[in-house]
Amino acid sequence: MKEGEVIFERGEVILREGEGGNVAYLVIDGQVAIYTGEKGARKKLAVITNGGVFGEMALIDPAPRIANAAAVTRTRCMRITRTVLERALDAGPPLTRYLLQSFIRNIRTASGVSFVKAPMEPEPAELIVSERSNRVLHRRAYGHGDIIFRQDSEGNAAYLIQSGEVDLMREDASGQSILIRRLGAGEVFGEMALLDAQPRYATAVARNGATLEILRSDNFNTLLADAPPIVRALMRIYAGMIRSQAPRQATPAAPAAEPASDTDIPQD
Repeated sequence: MKEGEVIFERGEVILREGEGGNVAYLVIDGQVAIYTGEKGARKKLAVITNGGVFGEMALIDPAPRIANAAAVTRTRCMRITRTVLERALDAGPPLTRYLLQSFIRNIRTASGVSFVKAPMEPEPAELIVSERSNRVLHRRAYGHGDIIFRQDSEGNAAYLIQSGEVDLMREDASGQSILIRRLGAGEVFGEMALLDAQPRYATAVARNGATLEILRSDNFNTLLADAPPIVRALMRIYAGMIRSQAPRQATPAAPAAEPASDTDIPQD
């Protein structure tokens, strides 16, 4: 086996819900079941197959694991440690790291799990100075009630809030606008459409004035191209997770997820 590879036998538990972790795994050959709960009360989530990654949230978020993972068949994996990811992130633009943290925050919030800020997360001011100096970000001020982008429109930019607030509004079937989330300084929005090429999920409206740093699609793609492959893969996986939590069909982020049958979850 190559350095970093590990074999898990059928039924072997790889990750446990509630435990801390700093390792993710790339499945090279085999199948891994993802599930919650203990024996007798297990809820199946997915089966990860060749080319898929699991345990990835623990790489940049020190909060406990939110699911178990066990080998369905004899499975060969590549270990991805937090140290390896940190080195990869250090080699890329600061905004890449910040976007990853933004995805994790959204996933944890949607799952009802508290977000714990990791020491490796850069401050907004740090990345703004860095990326503006590289002419990646462009500043624009919006007045109260200004539309930044509309639901179902094509995405051509992501936004980082330097000051003020932004409301994300979604129109329901009856035509009524519903507040999904109110964002404040230091938060990122609009990046999803740039990653998966799907239309905007919501309308973004400036509240009481907002100053935004705008990352246009060409610069966004340059950032991704400059990032190591594992970072690009994780960003798309996280984007897929967020889309799947929205009340509409999402485009799969990776060839990793398949519906799990009862027999996919190893029994003690």
